[in-house]
Amino acid sequence: MEEVINLQEQLRQAMNDIVRALVAAEEAQEGAILGHADRVASCATAIVNQLGISGEALVTLRQAAALHDVGKIAVDRKIAAKFGKLTDDELRAMQLHAILAERILEKIEGLHDVLPAVRHHHERWDGTGYPAGLKGEEIPLGARIIAVAETFDFLTTPLNWRETMDPDEASAEIWRCSGTQFDPAVVEAFVKIQPLISFVH
Repeated sequence: MEEVINLQEQLRQAMNDIVRALVAAEEAQEGAILGHADRVASCATAIVNQLGISGEALVTLRQAAALHDVGKIAVDRKIAAKFGKLTDDELRAMQLHAILAERILEKIEGLHDVLPAVRHHHERWDGTGYPAGLKGEEIPLGARIIAVAETFDFLTTPLNWRETMDPDEASAEIWRCSGTQFDPAVVEAFVKIQPLISFVH
């Protein structure tokens, strides 16, 4: 029995190492926002805890949140590293990163459970997102959580081509988009835990 437990722990550690390696590869690319994956994973985990989700579902969500942007490895560097507004063609190419992430991760059997959340984290509650235009609860819960966590980090991260919001301003913007871009239940959970989040950019 002890050998089985040790093997399970070794497999879990190996999977964690794979996740960290993939995140490091993505953040090594020019134009990547350093620390973004870890901050999104931490925020998403806090939301999940607030929603009362635990166990393997929490572990899967944290992995998905850490890996949500890994598809950008396969996006043209000139586009991925560009600051400011993208052209329509560049935007379409960038939007492929969610599908590209799925194609990368599906090759790793131990990460199959993260695929729905990674693929659909840019869907919108009102159905106007991508890649599938899913609406409401058609969107996997993990994807709905990552959408809020990623937006909060993006809005509060200093970037040289736009103004940075403080956490309260970012939370107000997310609240404003509840019911259109974001799942209202996820936003409500986020607002409750947001004051406890402390990011160092």
